Amino acid sequence: MENDKRICELLVETGGYTDLEKPVILTSGELGIYYINAEKLAQDGGKFNEFGDDSAAMISHAVRMMQTHLTFNEAIELLTDKVAKLFPNTNFENCAVSGGQRRDWLFSGPVAMKLGIPHVSLYKEGQIEIVNPSGAVEDYPINSFYVVHLVDLITEGSSVYTKTKDRQEKGWVPMIRNAGAVINDLIAVVTRRQGGEETLKEQGVTVHPFVAIDEAFLMQYSKNPERAVAYLKDPKAWSEAYLRENGALALAGAFDPNGGKLDRANKFLHRYGSVLEGSRMAELEAAVMSKYGKSVSDISGGN
Repeated sequence: MENDKRICELLVETGGYTDLEKPVILTSGELGIYYINAEKLAQDGGKFNEFGDDSAAMISHAVRMMQTHLTFNEAIELLTDKVAKLFPNTNFENCAVSGGQRRDWLFSGPVAMKLGIPHVSLYKEGQIEIVNPSGAVEDYPINSFYVVHLVDLITEGSSVYTKTKDRQEKGWVPMIRNAGAVINDLIAVVTRRQGGEETLKEQGVTVHPFVAIDEAFLMQYSKNPERAVAYLKDPKAWSEAYLRENGALALAGAFDPNGGKLDRANKFLHRYGSVLEGSRMAELEAAVMSKYGKSVSDISGGN
């Protein structure tokens, strides 16, 4: 896959790609040494967070940002052209664009509006909401629809599709299919190339990314390309080596009981707890106790 040069440029210009001095814990629990924040393409200073529980309001906000910032409109135009080509008919009859709560809506919403077709808003708690091209919320079945899903970022793809321990299918793709709609394609503004494409291919969904955070991208846009490429080639090996050498003190903030990152902190412990056994875990325990007055095990529920 060849990266879309213009989207690459816009990501860097808007701060959607940023190198980090120290690693952070990503949503998946993996460590990351660069931020990929595709939502910065909207250039709204994070105001989209105010609409995270209201897809119609988020879409209205995104359309305003598209009208305010020509470069965001440029990005949406590129996405729209790609989505349009994936539908089975040129008049878009019984076609829709879907997006998952909440960052996806910044992109999927405006694309649906530009195409003049319904937007299928998928909520984390399982609700499905239809926003029509005028921005109004409607309630009607989508069982006859052909849906193209649009995400801001794909890593391992767990939010789009996963299977629980008791073999239940979860994620945006099962939600769409359980509603009776067809989904064979997913557009990603950015992919981290960490397995999401392979996971979805097994479910009959083809991922079409605009930008892959691959060696070519990092060599051109990273401020520390050698470090970034070493991480890219094997994030697990890089992370284990980092933790053995530096410990996890830089990550203590993720264990803030009120910080909203406990889920990713727990996933991090599941992935790398064994690497921290002994003195490195003791360091983390001491730092978390000092900051928050609780032990790691108390905060994480014993994970």
